[in-house]
Amino acid sequence: RVSPNILEEHPFVRHLVRYGVPALILIFYVTASLHFDYTPDSTFATLNALHSSHIDSLWTALLALATVFNIDVLLAAKVFSLLFACFGILISYLIANEVLNDHLLAFCVTISVSMQAWLIQLAPTGSGLSLALFLSLVTIFFLLRNEYIIAGIFAGLASLVAWQAAGLLFVMMLDAYINAVDKNRSVKMIASIALVFAGVVLPWILYSLYVGRLLVPTMEVLSIVPTFSLQVSFEILLLVGAMFVGVVLVLMRDKSALNTQIAILLWIAIASFSHHQMFALALPLIIIYIFFSVQRLSQAFGKRNLSYIVAVLLATLILAYNQMLALPAAENSMNSAVAQMDEMKAIAMWLTTNVNDDESVAVPEQHQGLIQYWGERSVGDNNSRFVVSRMNEVAGYELVFDPSKENVELLGSPAHYKVWRRK
Repeated sequence: RVSPNILEEHPFVRHLVRYGVPALILIFYVTASLHFDYTPDSTFATLNALHSSHIDSLWTALLALATVFNIDVLLAAKVFSLLFACFGILISYLIANEVLNDHLLAFCVTISVSMQAWLIQLAPTGSGLSLALFLSLVTIFFLLRNEYIIAGIFAGLASLVAWQAAGLLFVMMLDAYINAVDKNRSVKMIASIALVFAGVVLPWILYSLYVGRLLVPTMEVLSIVPTFSLQVSFEILLLVGAMFVGVVLVLMRDKSALNTQIAILLWIAIASFSHHQMFALALPLIIIYIFFSVQRLSQAFGKRNLSYIVAVLLATLILAYNQMLALPAAENSMNSAVAQMDEMKAIAMWLTTNVNDDESVAVPEQHQGLIQYWGERSVGDNNSRFVVSRMNEVAGYELVFDPSKENVELLGSPAHYKVWRRK
């Protein structure tokens, strides 16, 4: 760890961090809340499974508690998703402070993470990935503090949200072995980590065997993550490239500089390649290690204070890019999705009133969850008597309901879906 700098001990810096981090979280919360109506169809698919008493992960188990207290489950999912995203930002700051041992640099990391367009888009979706993000980051935090038992508990919980998070078990074991002075003692610690992890996931395994379900949480949680826009994808490519180059340069200057960081870098690789949506779990850590590289390279050249200048410029560039390019693109995508959702909700209500429950309705795959949730019906195939389509004509079918003609406010939808009935 790096000893703190005199600049960091300045009262202004202490007050900036003390009040700045909560302010950033509040700004993020307000910004994400402005898009609270944004709900991907896979969120409805998760809620439909829950209504069928299908608890397939820790996330749906948490939502099941909302039904016990008669709380609207959709509202609960979105509130939990938003809160866990906020907690993820806070944990990102704590991890950055552990890695960098510098409050000012950690604050720059928090600015960069909290203003990410992908996180703002993810937060209000009702996605269980916000919970997976929070739990995995908490695991890394306690891992950095060598609190392996606590880290094992959170790793087990994270794996019950998304099974790929079980990779944290291997990461913790590797870290315990590499950083142990006494290798014999490290073997005992590795065994303890495995037992704690097993103790957390064992109740889930027993429950799955009892109800005859899959032993691993399903992928439904991961499918909720919004697809990265071109602007966000470009930024992520730059961030990954910057981290890779930075880490390589640090290794070239000092091969021992990353000895205590190998396990976490390995987790970044595991999360990035295990599933394309799991990549979101690694993004805060990628940003942290960009600033880590800046810090270590500045020290290597004897220009320690240069790291603050570069860090502020880097955080400013990331903030400006997200505010000017990435976030507007994400907001356009969310607004378009909300307009489509309103139109499909109107269709679902019409189907509930005008179509018998035993009649099948063909619905586009990207909207089946919503129709099932609001229409309280199952969906059929393309041979169904009723078809929901945005085509101007459907061969063999006649138009029976156009929501845009019933409600002019729905004209903002880019799709204009209609209901057709077989002639």
